Amino acid sequence: MSNERRRNFRVEWNSPATIHDLERNLIRPCILSNFSNQGARITGVMASTIPDEFMLRITGGRGGTRKCRVLWRSNDTLGAEFTDYKANEADANQATAREDA
Repeated sequence: MSNERRRNFRVEWNSPATIHDLERNLIRPCILSNFSNQGARITGVMASTIPDEFMLRITGGRGGTRKCRVLWRSNDTLGAEFTDYKANEADANQATAREDA
């Protein structure tokens, strides 16, 4: 039995993505290894070259851009939290409320 500490279910994804800093000066291709509603594991980058806050452009089925904050780093992998998570959740709840009205 594994000792899972995550609050949200993670989906294995392995899809191309792009990291850029908030000013769009730094652009790094990467792989979105897995993700949940609140964060992601990103591989294929030199983690020490990625700023503490960045934007992640996700290609493929889920698509979109997410604002992120680094939670941990290793040589070629980093864990990131989606800092726009609560805003997206609130927007979805408001849309549902409008549909129900």
